[in-house]
Amino acid sequence: MKKNEYFSKKKSKVYIAVSAFLIFFLIFSLVYFLWSLMRYNEAMEKKEEKEAYVAELKNEIQRLEYMLDAPLDDEFKIRIAREKLGMCFPDEIIFYSNYD
Repeated sequence: MKKNEYFSKKKSKVYIAVSAFLIFFLIFSLVYFLWSLMRYNEAMEKKEEKEAYVAELKNEIQRLEYMLDAPLDDEFKIRIAREKLGMCFPDEIIFYSNYD
């Protein structure tokens, strides 16, 4: 057996081992990247949902602060009677809708 053939066989085994490791590493890196990208997208969706919820709560706070600061005049009493108690004036025409 020639000296070159012996070293070329050794190199080929090492080359195969290194190639297999690199292929495994590339596949693992690709899978990990895609998994991380999916988790990032999920986190961004949750963030958007939570931001929308915070905006809704801020609007509700503003509405309640306005109601709290509103004077207790007749207009305020009428609005509360309509919204909370479902009351109306006797001469009003009431329209009902199934769409809420």
